[in-house]
Amino acid sequence: MAVDEATKRKNALELFQIDEEAIMPFFENHLDELCRFIQERAENHLSLLELLKQFVRSAQQPFNMQRYMAVQSTYIRESLQEKILDRQQAVSRWIQENAGKHRSRMIQLQCLYLERIKDQVLPKVEDLLSRRIENLRSKLG
Repeated sequence: MAVDEATKRKNALELFQIDEEAIMPFFENHLDELCRFIQERAENHLSLLELLKQFVRSAQQPFNMQRYMAVQSTYIRESLQEKILDRQQAVSRWIQENAGKHRSRMIQLQCLYLERIKDQVLPKVEDLLSRRIENLRSKLG
């Protein structure tokens, strides 16, 4: 039970590391890919939230790369607390062993965070997609 509580606290703290201000710019910067992604899955009849979470998972990119790298640097420092003579080698080894797991965890947390703030994000993304579709239609017609 104590482990579960510790895990919950860790998850809550990690969710706060997600830069909410970077969510909409992330979708704006990947708008064409997002549109294609949604169109390719149209027959699945998934909600926009589910599509956004799938897109985030498939993109495998943090909303804010600078913040992600800073958090990863903190994880590396915490993992390498003991005195190590060859720090560069230790960091390289940590990245090889843990960077993929760290990125996967952050991507999952971003999806959880989208679930948490869906009422704020979904209308903005819907508007963004609508404007993009209108823009494309006006260019074609």
